[in-house]
Amino acid sequence: MKILIKHADYFDGRTDALKRDAKIVVEDNLVTEITYDAVSEEGFDRVLDAQGYTVLPGLVDNHVHTAMHLGNGARFDETIVHGVRNAKRFLYNGFTTVRDAGGVTYGIKKAIDDGVIEGPRMFPSNAFITQTCGHGDFRESRGEVRLADGVYSSPTLRSGESYVADGAAEVLKGVREQLFLGASQIKIMAGGGASSDYDPILTTQFTLEEMQAAVNAASDYGTYVMAHLYTKESMMRAAKAGVRSFEHATELDDELAKVMADQGIFICVCPNPSKRKNEALPFFANRPKKPGAERIHESRKHQHEFILKYDLPLLFGTDYMETIVGGLEDAQRKDWFSFEERFGSYRSLRAATGTAHELIKLTTYQNPYPAGKIGVLEEGAFADILIVRGNPLEQVSVLAETDNLKLIMKDGKLYKDEL
Repeated sequence: MKILIKHADYFDGRTDALKRDAKIVVEDNLVTEITYDAVSEEGFDRVLDAQGYTVLPGLVDNHVHTAMHLGNGARFDETIVHGVRNAKRFLYNGFTTVRDAGGVTYGIKKAIDDGVIEGPRMFPSNAFITQTCGHGDFRESRGEVRLADGVYSSPTLRSGESYVADGAAEVLKGVREQLFLGASQIKIMAGGGASSDYDPILTTQFTLEEMQAAVNAASDYGTYVMAHLYTKESMMRAAKAGVRSFEHATELDDELAKVMADQGIFICVCPNPSKRKNEALPFFANRPKKPGAERIHESRKHQHEFILKYDLPLLFGTDYMETIVGGLEDAQRKDWFSFEERFGSYRSLRAATGTAHELIKLTTYQNPYPAGKIGVLEEGAFADILIVRGNPLEQVSVLAETDNLKLIMKDGKLYKDEL
């Protein structure tokens, strides 16, 4: 199919100003030409007039959990069904690509890629690697024990969304198992978190040797490690180990931010709680607050200052994890308000486009979509394109309202067309 988009004021994913009145040619699933010269409309299957709108590359949410069990007592197949729904929701929120930060994704991803169900391109981590008594050891009681190597009485651990590993040898095995299952990058839990019961939130998890084992194994397969962490201690250890993407990463200061800038470490600040004041996942709302949670919450208030000061590579990510026990149905969209407030519109939009494009380069031959560029709008890019009402470079929060998404194209196929 050959499509012409005319009168396109477009954001290329990189520069801080729109390029005006261009003509974008899509052939099959790629952008083959962007020109300001005259183009005959003959021979095109569709001609789309973008006058009065803004054209963007498809957005990337760099931290989602498409299908997570979260110890809610559900059958595993229920979780997958809800994951299928979540995948469709991502696409219709304008996210044509997501990086899944942990869960059971292989079947969902394959079904999307095969055209069986609707959803975004997916960069899977598969199971996140966690230590015993770490964030990701989702046993709900001290009676849920390890029965044998890799065998647990916990239904959450049996689901395969989490892999418990202690010592460098087990970490190596866990990483290689996820690579075997098609992981494009590896996710480790390098510190405590809110959704697991027995790890204090301020803990530093995995030794330096264990972290380095994960990084080395991923590097040997041409890819990188992303890490869940909050504290400076966790981040310093992860930086020394060679982790390339910090998730949450709230306790920044000048010393740490400089290390991150020098090493080119990406930062995904998800979630952004300031616009979720009256909303919470029931799973989290009913749990007692862990010691140290207030310290982490306070550090978020200044996190953006260090990101801006040291121009750290910022990724847009929402930590979306809507499950069968209820959830933040529109949290993925609402986080645009928080990003706009903290980082400004241009940097926020780039975090979901051009900066994500740079991150994807780290996957090298583990990239499941090597035939085109993602996160940018230029010749050779996949035809993942949005046409929106308003100018997100001036007010990125216009993306929070799906009515402003007038056209959603992924891989050259139109999923929404209200022009």
